[in-house]
Amino acid sequence: MAPQYPNPNLEVLTDLQSQPLSIIRLSESISSTTPNPTQTQNDNNPQARTSDISASAINNDASDPQPTPTSLAADLSHYRDLFSKLRFSYLEQVTKEKFLRAIVGDPPLIVESSENVELEKQLGEIKAVLKMQKEDVARLVAELERRGRELAG
Repeated sequence: MAPQYPNPNLEVLTDLQSQPLSIIRLSESISSTTPNPTQTQNDNNPQARTSDISASAINNDASDPQPTPTSLAADLSHYRDLFSKLRFSYLEQVTKEKFLRAIVGDPPLIVESSENVELEKQLGEIKAVLKMQKEDVARLVAELERRGRELAG
C-alpha cells in the first residue's frame, strides 16, 4: 500500500523519483498544461508530441537501448533549431525592453546620428571577427567528425 502524504506536491515528487530522469519526461508536465485539442488523451504517446524529435529515446525499447548516430544527429539538429529560436526570442525581448526604458526614462535617451554611425562601424568589425571565429569552429568540427569516422571505421 502506498503511503498517504498530506501535501499533494510531496506525492508528485515521490512519484517522479520512482521514474528514471529524462528532460522530455520532465517537460511533459509543462507541455501538458496547454493541451492541444487534437492531441490524444494518452500523454505518454510519443507520436502525440509534435516537437519531440527524440521521443524514441524515451520508449525504453529493450532491443535498442542505445541511441544511434542518426538519432543523435537528428537530436542535435532539432535542439540547435530550438536554441536558435530561443536566442532570437530572448534578444528580441531584451531589445524591446531597452527601447522602452530609453523612451520612457527621465530624461529620455536621445541618440545622435553620428553615434549610430560609430556603433555600426564597431558592429561591422565585431561581426567580421565573429564570422572568422565561426568559420574556425566549423573547420574544427568538420575535422573532429572526420577523425571520429576514421576511428569508428
